[in-house]
Amino acid sequence: MIKAVIFDQDGLMFDTERISGEAWRQAEKGFGIHVDDAFLNTIRGMNAADAKQRFCQAFGEQLDFEALRSRKRRIFEELLLQEGIPVKPGLYELLDYLKENGYPAAVASASSHSYTERNLRSTGIDGYFCCMVTGDMVERAKPDPAIFLQAARLLGKQPEECLVLEDSINGVEAGLRGGFVTVMVPDIARPDERLRRRVKRVCSSLLEVKELLEAGELD
Repeated sequence: MIKAVIFDQDGLMFDTERISGEAWRQAEKGFGIHVDDAFLNTIRGMNAADAKQRFCQAFGEQLDFEALRSRKRRIFEELLLQEGIPVKPGLYELLDYLKENGYPAAVASASSHSYTERNLRSTGIDGYFCCMVTGDMVERAKPDPAIFLQAARLLGKQPEECLVLEDSINGVEAGLRGGFVTVMVPDIARPDERLRRRVKRVCSSLLEVKELLEAGELD
């Protein structure tokens, strides 16, 4: 039975993965590489160390990843300032439903604590979450389940009592490996048939997640 809900952040609550992709494409100029969506799908949910390893494997050890990542982060911040934090459809409705029905909620995001805290506050949803675990608080990143297991501990729940909501392949894999009830709400990465069979559900939006909870179809 679902007793708590754990949310990913980028691509799940906020439509920021497309902005991040654009930032990578602008940042790559001058580095002699091309970062496409297929490659980015492999690093979403990873921490900086794991992403660096993946970049160097793909583009060579000579790549100055720190300079590339620094440039990307600067461009990303500029784009966010221009566009604001775009909220995914159904987020507010789902959070209201969870609060009204006594489901505690947590955030488990590979992004930094300061970035996550700022996003929650600027979109007015910080009060909906009782705890937050970010990438700089755990040693192992998704697809390792460590970040979700830590969130479950803070919630005081067992993994099988927690619904994990994810958009990325690495995030979904982390939820499954940790023994969580895992629902994918795809953003850019799309699930293949094998992944569809492994998750509890694939939902079109967070509003659909709310409807399934109301109907008791995720327990």
